[in-house]
Amino acid sequence: MTNGDSFKIRMALPKDARAILEIYAPYVRDTAITLTSKMPTVDMIRKKMHLVKKNFPYLVCTVNDKVVGFAFADRDRPHEACCWNAELSIYLDAGFHGRGMAKALYTALFQILKAQGFCNLYAVITVPNEASIALHKRFGFNELAIHRGVGYKLGQWRDVLWMLCRIEGTDPEVHGPPTPLKKLRNNEIDTALMMATALLVGSR
Repeated sequence: MTNGDSFKIRMALPKDARAILEIYAPYVRDTAITLTSKMPTVDMIRKKMHLVKKNFPYLVCTVNDKVVGFAFADRDRPHEACCWNAELSIYLDAGFHGRGMAKALYTALFQILKAQGFCNLYAVITVPNEASIALHKRFGFNELAIHRGVGYKLGQWRDVLWMLCRIEGTDPEVHGPPTPLKKLRNNEIDTALMMATALLVGSR
């Protein structure tokens, strides 16, 4: 990357599905970072994005208009009583680790989720994964529990760490259920995306 590069954090679009799959595929194929073993298709990524964006943010990070990372939130549990919870996911192109993209993506993701009124954010991390644990701790996550041997991938049983970040100031009694993404005010989304993009531009 050079000083002339253009950086942006924005909402994911259907046209990004292929680039997202190209980022995600090595994690599926070569690692246990995701316990998914069956490679999704571009159409599956696109459909997942459509479903997520009904209620949650699905973001991408671009460098010179090329998608190099993505992050989104999704339902933690199907129960109505758990509608204030969200589980987060983030993946970067292997060549862009340690360059501030994860921080920028999560900054925007958190800002939008807080504006929506979510209370509990969860990270589910296959361990060992010190980089992911460190990222989540920087954003205020605490370790809850390790579930031993919950998945078998690449010839080995895998342990999964659950982490939680409790968003302060969100009161279900006052605000009610979280606001679906499509009903959130555009200026709240735009402000979060611009602030996150500024982090990337300012770090160059």
